Amino acid sequence: MEMETKTDKKLRVPKRGWQQEIARLAGCTVQTVINALHYGTGGKKADRVRRLYKEKYL
Repeated sequence: MEMETKTDKKLRVPKRGWQQEIARLAGCTVQTVINALHYGTGGKKADRVRRLYKEKYL
C-alpha cells in the first residue's frame, strides 16, 4: 500500500556546509541565512537567501 503525496517533487537534502554556501552566494553572513530560513526574518538579504535556497534545494 503506497501513501499518496501532494507533490511528486523530490526534496534534495542539503550537503554539509549548505549554510556557508548559501551565505557566499547571497553575499551575506551565515547568521543571516539562519535568521532568514529558521526564524523568518524579513529584508532584502533575507529575501535573496530564501530565493537562492528554493532554487538550489527545493
